[in-house]
Amino acid sequence: MSDLGLEIYRCYDEFGPIRVFENGALRYLAFGEAAEQSCVNLHQPTKLVYEYTQAMMLVLLYLPKPKQVTFLGLGAGSLVHALHHYDQNLDIKVVELREKVVEVAQEWFALALFPGLTLTIDDAAQYIANQHPVSDLIFADIYNDDGMIEAQLSSSFLSDCYQNLSDEGILVLNLWDEGGGSHPLAIQAIRDLFGSHHCMTCLIEDGNLIAYAFKSGVPESNVRRLQPMAKKLAKKMDIPVHKLLARMKIV
Repeated sequence: MSDLGLEIYRCYDEFGPIRVFENGALRYLAFGEAAEQSCVNLHQPTKLVYEYTQAMMLVLLYLPKPKQVTFLGLGAGSLVHALHHYDQNLDIKVVELREKVVEVAQEWFALALFPGLTLTIDDAAQYIANQHPVSDLIFADIYNDDGMIEAQLSSSFLSDCYQNLSDEGILVLNLWDEGGGSHPLAIQAIRDLFGSHHCMTCLIEDGNLIAYAFKSGVPESNVRRLQPMAKKLAKKMDIPVHKLLARMKIV
């Protein structure tokens, strides 16, 4: 038994192993031996377990009524669960490189098909370059067992994301800088494309950095003005919105 609990399933594809662990109500997805990739609480699949995923949902404070959302990278589907719970009328597109990851998410992590959900097997960078889906929100969370995929920070990838955002759209990136929690190269790449004062970040305790890149510029972010929406979001998604909001800053 590992720190994640008991391994209950394993399969392989051309990219390597896909492993499922269970520890009480928590079920974990892992690639290889390094670390878990995703986690779902089977008793409450719409509740986000990891703090970095909770922080990614803070984007809803600034764009509370998106219509089209694109996820680049599926994992176990925890973000899809949460956002569908937030608004069941959303048009959600998910792009995942590994078909078996989709199969595992459906079989072991309660990811169900629903109207408005489109699952596409493709390389995220190629998809966003070639398909041109217009999205109000794009979530980029592209990792393998070795960590963050560097293509996620390429100028071409960021430019393609920018082009595929609606006029008021926001790109949300899950960044990792060896646990340093700053990632100056990524922030500079975002600023070069989106412009100064178009990016905010939220530092996560385990070292992840969530970046929010606003196509039309960072909106009014006075904490007092955000309070009503923050209370609603905290209640709706059961996440510590106020704690995370205190860590957000314009960069």
